[in-house]
Amino acid sequence: MKKWKYFVLLMLITGRLVFSFNIGILKGILKPESIAVLENEVFILERATVYVFSLNNLQLIREFGREGQGPGEIEITPWLSNTLNVSNNSIVVDSVNKLVVFSKEGKLIGEKRRSAQFTQAVPARENLVVRKRVESIKDKLQYSTINMFNTQSQETKELYRQKLAGQLNEVDMIPDSIHFQVYEDKILIEESPKGFFIEVFNSRGKKLYKISKNYKKIPVTRLDKKEAEELLSQDSFIKMQPGGWEQIKKQWKINTLDSFPAIQDIVVADNKIYVQTFKKQLEREEYIIMDLKGNELKRVFLPAVRKASFTEQMMGTGVKLFCISQNKFYYIVEKDEWCELHAEVIVNQ
Repeated sequence: MKKWKYFVLLMLITGRLVFSFNIGILKGILKPESIAVLENEVFILERATVYVFSLNNLQLIREFGREGQGPGEIEITPWLSNTLNVSNNSIVVDSVNKLVVFSKEGKLIGEKRRSAQFTQAVPARENLVVRKRVESIKDKLQYSTINMFNTQSQETKELYRQKLAGQLNEVDMIPDSIHFQVYEDKILIEESPKGFFIEVFNSRGKKLYKISKNYKKIPVTRLDKKEAEELLSQDSFIKMQPGGWEQIKKQWKINTLDSFPAIQDIVVADNKIYVQTFKKQLEREEYIIMDLKGNELKRVFLPAVRKASFTEQMMGTGVKLFCISQNKFYYIVEKDEWCELHAEVIVNQ
């Protein structure tokens, strides 16, 4: 029998039975930046180190990766978290200036330099899918784009672009950034500024089909604006600016929204698309679950997890403190002196 600190809490929330449990304490983890679950192992990235725990008892199995600027080392940026991509073949740490690739056992395989304009880079078969920040000469605006790069680090195709949520002396209080996922041989890109749309490409960047759905706009309340301002004011990059948030409020144009974007984020796992919306019930958020063609399977409300920082959301770095694997929602609960790993079974309505 698995030695989890296992209990099942049956509670009735919004008409659904919820099966949730606290797996236990992640020993030594204080400020996690990324999480992944693969088979019976939990992968946690904190700064430059990947910690691998047994899912059965949360015992630390191995750790690897170190901070620095040398070969195989991972650089730390004060206002941006690094991210983790775990597959059956490799573990990739995406940092500010390069991708560092390890085997599942933690052996260094290699690294690939990347431009500082990139805010996220994810392997897709033999190619690389990159989100980057560009400035248009035509209208002098900054855009976020999704691009394909080949094995020679040459840009081959732009798949999508949208206006960046932060311009010169101007910022959107609720940033609507591009989110994308690479899943097996597919690339999925959400286009929330246009509505509820997800474009699906193959791993070479050829468009396969588009998923679209009607949705009801969710109004932004005073409380939502207050929470958004709090996140913005506490952002590490904002705090580094002369005068901090108080000065920025006077000098920058702060744009607000009357309604939330259609899509907050997307996750693809177990041959399903999980679309995170901005709809809330208690301390839970809605996920619309679809098959890979976009046919809706069900809707569930899952625990709200700490968001990425404002700058990370605006730039679109893919930072998440949750993951989905084998029909379970795994998430980190941060305490003052330790972190816990929790899970919830995603059940039918």
